[in-house]
Amino acid sequence: MAAGLVNTSHPRVPGVREITRTRADARRRPLRNRLALITPDAEQTIVHAGGWLFDQALAGWEVTVHVVQDCDVRPLEILGAHPLDFDCSMKSHTDDGPWPQALAVCSTLFEADERVRSGVLETLDSVRADLRLWGPTRPLELAGRCRTAAYELSFAARAFKRRAFAAAGLAPETMTTTETFLLGSPITSNGGLTAAI
Repeated sequence: MAAGLVNTSHPRVPGVREITRTRADARRRPLRNRLALITPDAEQTIVHAGGWLFDQALAGWEVTVHVVQDCDVRPLEILGAHPLDFDCSMKSHTDDGPWPQALAVCSTLFEADERVRSGVLETLDSVRADLRLWGPTRPLELAGRCRTAAYELSFAARAFKRRAFAAAGLAPETMTTTETFLLGSPITSNGGLTAAI
């Protein structure tokens, strides 16, 4: 297997952090803002949320991307994210561990995976974290509970997103400089996250 691939049957692939190490880091640095993205694969993240992800990492957030399918994670690393295996994350999740201040979820996973759906609805109800959904669909179930917002990428995010597109083998002419999200909790006026500090 090539380095930099997420493989759910082999969680110790080079380039992919172990969830236990990530949680230990979060406990050692409790004041650092954490953003967790849940995605079916790296490609959807890059296309729909890659520039925003980069801007959050550049602003000092610890960004983890929990990937469901086996995929090349190098494009996510180019954007400043730490890729993790979604199933390993779910199996080792405990309520007493550190919780991210922000959560971003692919809308197709919200519709396809009951664990993701219930987690999103619980986050909306508890306002436990800033929440945004991204992706090709807009779930009808969230109508009235979320608002749509566009995020204009910084020039640095555009450059790194272009590199991630190239690493993923995506056509650069399809890259957009604006990404659209469904927001489920307070967000700052410039489209960034509301810091918990």
